[in-house]
Amino acid sequence: MAPRFFLVLFCVAIITGCASTQSSVLSLITGESQEDADYGGRQHFPVSPQEAVDSLIVVAPREGWEVVSTGDEYDAHGQHGKFFRIEPSKLSDGKKSMSGVFYEEWKGSYVRISENNGLPEALVDALVAEIKANNGYTK
Repeated sequence: MAPRFFLVLFCVAIITGCASTQSSVLSLITGESQEDADYGGRQHFPVSPQEAVDSLIVVAPREGWEVVSTGDEYDAHGQHGKFFRIEPSKLSDGKKSMSGVFYEEWKGSYVRISENNGLPEALVDALVAEIKANNGYTK
């Protein structure tokens, strides 16, 4: 009876340990942090990071935001994107200042969707529509 008990206890320990390991391994593989509870994934765009920032500058005021700063994002290997910082147009909206990065990738760029550190989800559809309109895409 005792060996079965220890076998069951061992199996339970392995199963619960693997659940947390899976999310840790997934974040290592994808390079995406799971710490942000409001993280909504990535939005990919078929344009360069600079074109994405330019479109954001056009879209943000229509959606109640203002782009207050932009610039180049660097890491140890050089430039890899464009950062942006946005603030709400009206301070009474309950929104806060946010920043994010349009990262360069082989087919264009991508941005993290998050209400804490990235592009707010409320801006995604308008930004996608603007980029499609500027690049001759149809819905």
